[in-house]
Amino acid sequence: MQQKPFVMHNVGHMERNSSAFRPSHSIQSQDGSQAASGSHSGITTPPELIHHILAYLGNADLVNTAIVNPTFRGVSQRMIYRNVEPTENMVIPCLRCLASYPHLASCTRALVLSDVTRPYDVFSNYFNLLRRALLNASSLMDLTLLLDGHYAKYLHGCSFRLRSLTTTLAWDCDFIKWMSEQTELQNAMFGGRFARDTILPCDILPKLTRVSSSPLILAAVVPNRKIKEVEICLVQHELFKDDILNTASNILSYSTGPLTALQIITYLSNTQDALAALMTIPKNLPTLDSFAFCSSHGAITQELLDAFPDVLSGFKCLRSLTLMSRNKSDALHDKIFTANLASKWHKLCPSLQSVSLAGSIWLHNSRHGWVTLGDLERLLRERQGRLLSREKYWKEVDPKTLSLEEVKKRTEEDQEEVEHGNRMQRQMDMLQDSLLQFGGP
Repeated sequence: MQQKPFVMHNVGHMERNSSAFRPSHSIQSQDGSQAASGSHSGITTPPELIHHILAYLGNADLVNTAIVNPTFRGVSQRMIYRNVEPTENMVIPCLRCLASYPHLASCTRALVLSDVTRPYDVFSNYFNLLRRALLNASSLMDLTLLLDGHYAKYLHGCSFRLRSLTTTLAWDCDFIKWMSEQTELQNAMFGGRFARDTILPCDILPKLTRVSSSPLILAAVVPNRKIKEVEICLVQHELFKDDILNTASNILSYSTGPLTALQIITYLSNTQDALAALMTIPKNLPTLDSFAFCSSHGAITQELLDAFPDVLSGFKCLRSLTLMSRNKSDALHDKIFTANLASKWHKLCPSLQSVSLAGSIWLHNSRHGWVTLGDLERLLRERQGRLLSREKYWKEVDPKTLSLEEVKKRTEEDQEEVEHGNRMQRQMDMLQDSLLQFGGP
């Protein structure tokens, strides 16, 4: 079971009541595991089994199990500190704890830190505290650091090698130096401001495959890297123009990934401008496999949806389309109007297999045409029933009563049923991949 993010007030509770977070010679070992002392409890249950049992508990219960004995303490601490997401008022106590207790910080795999520099302006040692904490987090793989400004220099020399990063740090020379250390980074969201003339050398970030950012940073990251998935953030309405998106999509075409998935998050203010901008996508990226468009502000109009076939006709092999909008009263949320859009769009884009429209998911089935996700699940259940019925038939039938023609016919039917079921399962897998890429409609 996935653990919920840790609420840092538990730290204070444990320190006051049990000293459960303080280092103890009786629980330290070379690999970070902790062994029980027979004089404390006599429990000899393997830590692996205890970990399996405690995995069903929430963090509040894990705080209580940590005071049972050293073994439970060690397992509980590792589970609590695996994913750390303190509330804003607990960021400083969290950092102090990670800076003071390296064996706890080394348990952390995922860490989320909000920007507390404004309320803590008087705390002049904040960045040194942040650095000490992160230096101890040697096993960190997923970092969200919502710290706006030129502060990357405090992260130089950290031993962790991230797989995923979300940050608002300024994109400057210090940031580039830090990125040169993150050789395992695969997924990144760069939300900071881009400093002019900042250059990212080609040998940095060799494993990066998914990136979300503004066009300026994407221009520095994507060309000549194996980027497969990109999210473009154009949250200011004046940025969603055909010339800007034409330049941005042209830059993305230089990915050696090759680029297969694109999502655009934008402020939608004018339908005609939106259509002109969207037309540049298939022009520069005709081989996209998945495309998603999200309107963070404004409305997706009926006029835009009626003209969308002109956009789709430019794609050569698009399989998945996702349209999202936060405006619950726009045309995208009109279930009656959108009910037949998938079948209409499929005529101009025959490769289209999945269409997600504000929560309505449609899949193309070779036998039944466009069906909802619920319909597909029902068809898969019905197929399973038919396969079981056929299996029962072959077990019970007397071979002497079957003609060669009947055996051949039933064998062909069985093979066709299996192939059709495999196609439906591949559609489900494709939809799952799309939801993982873009977070669903």
